[in-house]
Amino acid sequence: MKNKIRFIIPKLIAVTFVVGLLSFVIGLLFKLLVAGTILSALAIFIASQKRNKKSQKMLRERSFPISTDFRADLGAAVRPASHEIKRSHIAIIPIN
Repeated sequence: MKNKIRFIIPKLIAVTFVVGLLSFVIGLLFKLLVAGTILSALAIFIASQKRNKKSQKMLRERSFPISTDFRADLGAAVRPASHEIKRSHIAIIPIN
């Protein structure tokens, strides 16, 4: 009986070590996946906030086409934003 215990104990320790190591690796992978999910969710949230600010700024510019930044005007007359769009040389070209 003593020989059986001496034979089984080292194998049991090795199996326990391997199972512990595998559970550590699986736990580490799970933690990395959770951290990656949280970081990607945070990045998506920040990007959506930037996108919302940009779209709100564009809507404000459409509502108020006259520039309110007087430093950019440098003393020039205030012009509407629609004045800057030039429609020159617009033509219908027939295709034969």
